[in-house]
Amino acid sequence: MILHEQSLAGYTFLPGKTFTHTQQQDLEPYERLLLKDKIPFVNSIDSTELPEYLKDVKLNNGNLWGWFLAYSEYQICISLVSDDDTYFSSSDVDIVHLLADSVASKYRQISLSEILQQNNIHLESLVTEIACKNKEIKAINDNQQLVIEARTEELLQKNKKLFELSRLNAHDLREPLSRVLGLLELAEHLPQDELRSSILPKIKEASGHLDQVIQRVVTQSEKELINIKSSQP
Repeated sequence: MILHEQSLAGYTFLPGKTFTHTQQQDLEPYERLLLKDKIPFVNSIDSTELPEYLKDVKLNNGNLWGWFLAYSEYQICISLVSDDDTYFSSSDVDIVHLLADSVASKYRQISLSEILQQNNIHLESLVTEIACKNKEIKAINDNQQLVIEARTEELLQKNKKLFELSRLNAHDLREPLSRVLGLLELAEHLPQDELRSSILPKIKEASGHLDQVIQRVVTQSEKELINIKSSQP
């Protein structure tokens, strides 16, 4: 029997048969005592004292041998049944120890291999999860980049419209304003009669044109500002 933490791995060998034990309740009373006291023993035993799965075994002056061995985090119980037909003596104990060393080494190798395999599976799972997260992050970044590009293009278009509006409005305002200023400058050098009959009507006409242009500029600007505000998130 090999005990490691709460795990148990045990085997019973007969000629042509092998029994496997994996539960704590599979431990026989003498094995529990051996784990507790850790003292080797050899006791007489007859067929009726054998476990149920060994009921077909017949003993002729049988002996039950038991040893406890500790290997780092592993505890090993070895029990052996001998009789006059299957002889065993204390001189054969060294062979038992060699067998225990071999079993412990192999069990440790298998356990470490299983741990390594589990760690590899866990590592692969983490790598897969990280790859998925990276894809999600990339998708978010790509989407943000598209949003930024779209907003930038939108702002460029709005700024372009505002620039064109400003340029056109300035051009439209300049012409009637220039006429008014020119007529006012001319009025300083004309007599009153000619000023009233000729210059003032033209100033009035240019001023009315200027007022129309200003109203149109204000209306267009307000409309463009409304469009800009309505498109904001």
